[in-house]
Amino acid sequence: MTDPAGGSLAVPERPAGADPTVLVPDDPFPDDLMELPLLALQVLHSRLCRQLEREHRAPGGPHPLTLDRLRDVGVELDSRLIA
Repeated sequence: MTDPAGGSLAVPERPAGADPTVLVPDDPFPDDLMELPLLALQVLHSRLCRQLEREHRAPGGPHPLTLDRLRDVGVELDSRLIA
């Protein structure tokens, strides 16, 4: 994925044929969220929120990894407001 300026957003890509709007627990996740540009962080947040919506409807509820990732992205977004 590229940003409007043509640079890489470093957002994990899904395998061919997979829904590109979600981030499932098996998908790779960035090691350091602080290195991501804001737009990439927002895309990651959106994909995690869509996945969480799916998991809420599934038996057993949300996957713990999805919840942890969403919390981490939220903390990083909040920290950018403070900085």
